[in-house]
Amino acid sequence: MNNILQIQFSTKSAGSSAWRLHNAFKKIPGYSSEVISLIRDDDQRDGVYYMPSFSKFLAKINNKIEGFLFKYSKEKYGLFSSPVIGSRLTNHPSFKRADVVYIHWVQMGFLTLNEIENIVNTGKKVIFVLHDMWGITGGCHHSGNCEQYKNGCTKCPILLGRKNITQDQAEQKKRIYSRSNVSIISPSKWLAECAMNSYAANGCKVINIPNYFDTKTFKPDPEKLNKRVAKGNQHTKIISFAAVDITSVYKGFTYLKKALEYLPTIYPDESIEIQMIGAGDLGDLSSIPYKVNCLGYLSDEEEMANALSISDLYVIPSIMENQPTIIIESLSCGVPVVGFKIGGIPDMIDHLKNGYLAEPLDYKSLAEGIKYCLENNLKGFKLENFQPEYVLDKHLTFLNEV
Repeated sequence: MNNILQIQFSTKSAGSSAWRLHNAFKKIPGYSSEVISLIRDDDQRDGVYYMPSFSKFLAKINNKIEGFLFKYSKEKYGLFSSPVIGSRLTNHPSFKRADVVYIHWVQMGFLTLNEIENIVNTGKKVIFVLHDMWGITGGCHHSGNCEQYKNGCTKCPILLGRKNITQDQAEQKKRIYSRSNVSIISPSKWLAECAMNSYAANGCKVINIPNYFDTKTFKPDPEKLNKRVAKGNQHTKIISFAAVDITSVYKGFTYLKKALEYLPTIYPDESIEIQMIGAGDLGDLSSIPYKVNCLGYLSDEEEMANALSISDLYVIPSIMENQPTIIIESLSCGVPVVGFKIGGIPDMIDHLKNGYLAEPLDYKSLAEGIKYCLENNLKGFKLENFQPEYVLDKHLTFLNEV
């Protein structure tokens, strides 16, 4: 029996990849799976065990301490983590039952590097799943144009004059990854290459396996036309954009706004509506020459699937991304996707077939992509290596190897 444990901050939103992989393993003869999550779900999920309330309290204390110790521009650099307080896991019954431990996204006060090292030191097979760059940097979650992660983060632009903090994190991660029982999975080819070239993970076994995605919720909707007729927008072209925090520096809303302002100059079609999904104050949208519908944050899968399925196009203007689930969700609904040619986005979009890859940070190229997809009535579809059977087979093969 292969007993697998998934450790994840939350099973919601981006954490859904761990939850879906957990459900996939449960269906395989000879495998069992459990999840340990810091954040509780609204309803108890089968096989998911939640940390006690005290752990969540410790996480809040950690986040306050980190906020006090590390003052920097989040608007410019995004998230930086150097955990100081976290929970203990090695005595958890689920951990003791596990043969293989998948460590997913465990920041925001869930686990410290010391506890991660304790997990590795138990000798169990440990697989780190990189959902962003934190696992191979001195603390930033996305390095942007900085390549200090390749040499040990000795000159961090975020914490100027405090290089010991970033260097110490990089050194500890290097020590963790040097153990023979440790491997790394990267959902994107881009981040797999970053890991192999990094100071921390150099020499560690690294493999690219896309996130597992198998849900019947996201699919083309045969009632799409009827739903749009009911809403009075059957002749409208709906362009969607979504993010948990729309104002995040990573999500690139500024580029989408500029692209929409520019779009009428190359595509003078007024029958366009913009559908915004997510939280955050978008400020003045009056410069966008189209009707904008703000739906707010949608936590329910069915609500999100309904919003995507009535769309004609999804645009992801992110400037830093690993493998955003929203692209697979859109393509599964038959909706083509336009995005910048950065990070793991090119893995998912076959240019001019199921979407359009715009030149990085070029809002005019983004607008050209919108025009192309709408003019050619492109349809979305998942590429073969994102099919659930293919992804699960890659995991099983990898587990047999390690």
